[in-house]
Amino acid sequence: MRIFIAFLVCLAETAAYSQKKSERELFFLYDSKWEPCKPETAMYLAFVQHLDDTTWRWNYYHFTGPLIRIETFKDEDATIPNGYFAYFDAKGKIDSAGFTIKGLKNETWYYYGDSITPQLTKEYAMGKLIREKIADPGKKDSGITRLGDKEADFPGGVRSWVRYLQKTIKTPERAAILRINNTALIAFAVNVKGEIEDEHIVGSVEYSADQEALRVIRNSPSWIPAEQDGHKVKAYRIQPITFQIN
Repeated sequence: MRIFIAFLVCLAETAAYSQKKSERELFFLYDSKWEPCKPETAMYLAFVQHLDDTTWRWNYYHFTGPLIRIETFKDEDATIPNGYFAYFDAKGKIDSAGFTIKGLKNETWYYYGDSITPQLTKEYAMGKLIREKIADPGKKDSGITRLGDKEADFPGGVRSWVRYLQKTIKTPERAAILRINNTALIAFAVNVKGEIEDEHIVGSVEYSADQEALRVIRNSPSWIPAEQDGHKVKAYRIQPITFQIN
């Protein structure tokens, strides 16, 4: 009972802090029927980010568990789908993701199946399916295979990257109260300037743990960009971040 009460207090303080410090982040609680409710009957949590004047992102979570879906809207009332959408399975692994414009699927949508890398891609043009492609399991996705080509690397190599992660990760109070022992998976890109971009969740754990994992990746120092044919190129990575509460 003490853990549950402390957890409710923690959640209330988090929501109050966000609304007081910035109107750009809000929290909403729902019961089993997706009706607004108090913390003691909550089954689901919505974490809303006001990213800019025309972008509101709703992150729907199990109250004490992983992501259910991410939806992005053009308006504050969440009536015009516009932007990044992602859907997750019961264990928090990404199932499909892509972008919409005014509610219509557009450009590339990714379908993951049982993998954490896309097994199927579909190209859309304002809601119209143009083409689809099944992944070749025997083909590497990096494309960096020729002599002299280089993959993106963290200054100092893998050991330095691990030290950065270990030094920077802080277990959120909410995750500690819930005794989260699980691994979040964060996909990200290293652009031609060595900057981190396109960071997103492909394996969810719980709201506060996910946000901490994203923060750590987002705040990474610059990397050494990948090179192909003598030119710097964008490279993609998936980083596991494990939370262990004794």
